[in-house]
Amino acid sequence: MKILFLYFLLAFLGLSIIVIIDLLSGLSLSMSFHSIYGAFVNTNIQESILMVVFICLPFINAITDSFKKRKQRTK
Repeated sequence: MKILFLYFLLAFLGLSIIVIIDLLSGLSLSMSFHSIYGAFVNTNIQESILMVVFICLPFINAITDSFKKRKQRTK
């Protein structure tokens, strides 16, 4: 769970840095969110699949670790 928290924290910090830089450069908040949205709209299907796979990896890692710990407790 600590790893998942770190992934969410890093994602939040990355997105907040993008928004803050856009705000400092003079864009409105809605335009800043639109620029983030525009980056994901222009991806093709292969890139989208790859992004979903890499987003799911920490969850898969946390789930397998919890199963391993649960299996060791029952022995």
